[in-house]
Amino acid sequence: MQKNKQLNGILVIDKPKGLTSTEALEEVKKILKVKKAGHGGTLDPIATGVLPVFLGKATKVAQIFLEGDKVYKGEFQLGITTLTYDITGEVVAKYNVPDISVEDLQKIANTFIGEIEQVPPPFSAAKYRGRPLYKYARDGLLIPKEPKKIKIYEFKILEKKDNFVKFYLSCSKGTYVRALIHNLGEKLECGAVLSSLRRVKKSVFSIEKAITLEDLKSILKEDPKKIQNYIISIEKALEFLPKIIVSEEFSQRVKEGRQMHTTSFLSFIKFQKLTLSPTEKWIRIVNTKGKLVAIIENPLLNPSSPYVKYFRVFKDN
Repeated sequence: MQKNKQLNGILVIDKPKGLTSTEALEEVKKILKVKKAGHGGTLDPIATGVLPVFLGKATKVAQIFLEGDKVYKGEFQLGITTLTYDITGEVVAKYNVPDISVEDLQKIANTFIGEIEQVPPPFSAAKYRGRPLYKYARDGLLIPKEPKKIKIYEFKILEKKDNFVKFYLSCSKGTYVRALIHNLGEKLECGAVLSSLRRVKKSVFSIEKAITLEDLKSILKEDPKKIQNYIISIEKALEFLPKIIVSEEFSQRVKEGRQMHTTSFLSFIKFQKLTLSPTEKWIRIVNTKGKLVAIIENPLLNPSSPYVKYFRVFKDN
């Protein structure tokens, strides 16, 4: 297959265990023979599951999906702690595990639900002075980071067998599942490490739409054109954002990069009897043909700003 410059959109990959997200991305680029691509949300090598890959023009909107929430299914092991907070790391300590039920575990898990502060694990991609923490950790330097606010929407204990516990987790961006399990182990006073993890949803992308790297190779071998059946268009992926339909004349002004006064734009929305929520960060502007013209930051978030802030303009649509 020759170099393909025509692929634009999002391909949802089921990342295999053992690869970093970057390594999985490079595999996709190699298989598809494309240069411009990026992934939407880091997964540790131990983790599998949803890894959105943004191809071509879709890289311009990746940030919107990076800010989306995440859903996981996984398992943790009680009775040990490791440097990495998962089963792959060097064991720091071993503990006797008390007789604890699923119900008791759920009570502890419930204490993490809501907005909490979390300190990134020492072996992570979080950066200190521009360098990932895991590189310091490999040199024996465990750099403490300031805690960050995250949100835990659901944390369900599903099953316990011996010292292994299966769980379901729904959380915000920036959540380190390893750190959450480590903190749970601290509250239990018997230690806990992440033993397996599978991301089943990231933003609007679910595992049901994901394909493996092997599937990707098979599809291309059978018929390269069929890959388009698995690529989600930018317009389709962004359908969850509120939209404003504008005339061809208005859309042309946007494409030319003309500034829009915030007050005038809000008046236009009111005149059109459109309802916007101040909780929405992004808004789609589409033309009368349904084509995506631009993505803007919601002016309700900063109504005192003199001009509407463009996030992306799609001049080719």
